[in-house]
Amino acid sequence: MRHGDADPPFPAVAVAGPVTRVRLANGEQVWLVTRYDDVRTVLGDPVFSAAGDPMHRATPGADAPFIGRLPHTDPPDHSRYRRPLGRAFTPRRVAAWQPAIARAVDDRLDAMADLGPPVDLIESLAVPVPLSIIGTMMDLPGQDWPALRKAATDLLSDSPDRAHAAATNDWLLGYLRTLVTERRIKRGSDLLSELIEHSDLGDTEIADLGATLVLGGFDSLAASIGTAVALLLCHPDRPRTLAAEDERLDPLVEEALRFTTIVQRGVDRTAVADCRLGDADIRAGDRVVADLPAANRDRERWAGADTYDPTRPALTNLAFGHGPHLCVGMHLARLELRVVLERLLTRFPALKLAVPADRLVLCRDRTFAGLKELPVAW
Repeated sequence: MRHGDADPPFPAVAVAGPVTRVRLANGEQVWLVTRYDDVRTVLGDPVFSAAGDPMHRATPGADAPFIGRLPHTDPPDHSRYRRPLGRAFTPRRVAAWQPAIARAVDDRLDAMADLGPPVDLIESLAVPVPLSIIGTMMDLPGQDWPALRKAATDLLSDSPDRAHAAATNDWLLGYLRTLVTERRIKRGSDLLSELIEHSDLGDTEIADLGATLVLGGFDSLAASIGTAVALLLCHPDRPRTLAAEDERLDPLVEEALRFTTIVQRGVDRTAVADCRLGDADIRAGDRVVADLPAANRDRERWAGADTYDPTRPALTNLAFGHGPHLCVGMHLARLELRVVLERLLTRFPALKLAVPADRLVLCRDRTFAGLKELPVAW
């Protein structure tokens, strides 16, 4: 059985269509790009620059450093930041984290079993697992994880409070910079120490990369875990158990990433030269917004694109972007999703929603469209 996007809490997304001139809520006019091939062009062609302040979140201001050198610079600067970080996220290096991820998931499932139903799966599993993994990778003291979570939540909200964004930004960069300075003196086996060892980056640059991982590696994955589980629970023909080697796991993960692409604000670029995109003439200086959710529902690429089908043969989707800024942590994200789904469904084969599906609410005030809560029982 296949299911359409009318199933709550996952509404329809914009239908992929021509490149269109639109006006944002702040009055700015931009080009909205929704077709799969056009979005790939925007993300992969150097005529579209990633440099500049991000459109999707408040930044401290032009004269203050903000978190985001990795996603908001172009090559060769971007390559300088990405190259040493990429060493830690190769498929081989990521695969070595599987036992640690499994332990983190099992610890949370044990806590769920001890607590008894119903529980909120967001707070019980989707948030603590990726937070613990990124915290362990960077050897961030456990007592600091709640503050790091709050900083990520604040910086990735749609709040226009620039002063608060500046204070949170400065705190997070300062926190990471202190750790980097300490590890230049006494290095460990953590990711921050590896960046010190294998790059010419300064303390602030490494702190910025660390903060970027906290924002993207934790918050985005927490949203993805929650939506992937909710999709399964909203559909009665879902698998009851999954084995680690189950051939259903990869297409299930990819379909969840495609169908509920969580980057809801669009990925913005600026044209550095006049160019043509689809049927539109783009001028140098124009802002172009690539709509990833719409591109991942492009009916010219996927048959039944607006239908959730966990048995769909996997085609490359744009959940992790494309081109030079393709998400450096995508292998880790996929692995965490695989492990969570496998162990959750095997441990709780009778897992079900504890509230009607239409009570589930997606966060619309955040960069990543995760669920506010996911009450479950078994």
